[in-house]
Amino acid sequence: TVSALLGVLYALMEHDLKRLLAFHSVENIGIIFIGLGAGLMFQSLALPTLAALGIVAGLYHTINHACFKGLLFLGAGSVLHAIGTRNMEEMGGLIKRMPRTALCFLVGACAISALPPLNGFVSEWLVFQALLGGSAIPQPEVAVIMPIAVAMLALTSGLAAACFVKAFGITFLAIPRSREAEHAHEAPRSMQIGMAVLVLACAGLGLAPSFAVRAFGSALAGLERFASADVTFTLGLPLRVPGAVGEMSSPLLALGLLLLLGLVPLGLRLAGVDRRLRIGDTWGCGRIGQTARMEYTATAFAEPLRRVFAELYRPTRDLSIDFHPASKYFVQSIEYRSEIHPWFERMLYDPLLHALGIGATWTRRLQGGSLHLYLAYMTFALLVLLTVARWWQ
Repeated sequence: TVSALLGVLYALMEHDLKRLLAFHSVENIGIIFIGLGAGLMFQSLALPTLAALGIVAGLYHTINHACFKGLLFLGAGSVLHAIGTRNMEEMGGLIKRMPRTALCFLVGACAISALPPLNGFVSEWLVFQALLGGSAIPQPEVAVIMPIAVAMLALTSGLAAACFVKAFGITFLAIPRSREAEHAHEAPRSMQIGMAVLVLACAGLGLAPSFAVRAFGSALAGLERFASADVTFTLGLPLRVPGAVGEMSSPLLALGLLLLLGLVPLGLRLAGVDRRLRIGDTWGCGRIGQTARMEYTATAFAEPLRRVFAELYRPTRDLSIDFHPASKYFVQSIEYRSEIHPWFERMLYDPLLHALGIGATWTRRLQGGSLHLYLAYMTFALLVLLTVARWWQ
């Protein structure tokens, strides 16, 4: 749960589109390990039904992650191919120039945000069901962990939705922020086909969860101490999994969403609303002539959350103000820089990389360019091997 939450929090601060998706891989692998960890814990507590539910949820989310994250990376690659940059601050307005790529990216964003009726919603629902079933754990000191895990997973899901509102909105909506975005072009058809296949996979895994869960449950049936997570598939189309505290139907959810979308224009027609196309300027607080400088940026969108989680991010700030030579009350320019360096990189990876660099430097000194030195190395290695072989016998 900690890695899932940290992954989405650092993804929110990213303006590099591919790095944002990479941090979401940390988040989703965290969700996968929540399911697997819950399953193994239930198995050790002699709760085989809940154990199978947790393992199935983890496996399902693994397949789903391969689909929607592959789709999103292909969409990001199409954007990079079109404008030559991964910086979202230089994008905008691409939905008019890359409509099919934008639609595919939107499907992937909805799936990774666990919105129904796509596949990410089903697997996260199963993870929630496994955690909610933790109330059956007889040990209170273990059972108390489950509500905490549920809360952290819920917070992770909400933040993921906010992050992909930023990723899609800043990338594809509003006015182009650069000349490259203004002259962007749609991806080649071969790239569109790859995205379309994954769109179908996201929809299929979301609309037919019973078949997928039954397959994963059957895979567990042959493993010792795991029960088969059988699925009851009735005419009502609900997904009922043993051990779950609720039931869900993706097809009925999809049907409800389609009916809702159909009722909106029907209601407008019945109300006699004038549906003719009207074109007008975007309201800009009284200012006429909107430019790209007046729209939301990725930095501005994430700023409220940066303030809320400031103790975690600990951003560096650099403010430079250039005053007019004649008077300090007249400002010529203001330059503001802020950077976030993940603390786990600073505490974990940076020391490892520093040690690796020192080791590589010492190792490189062994290559002296002397044939006699190399023969000495080989002789020493042979003596060591003979000594080990003698000792081993």
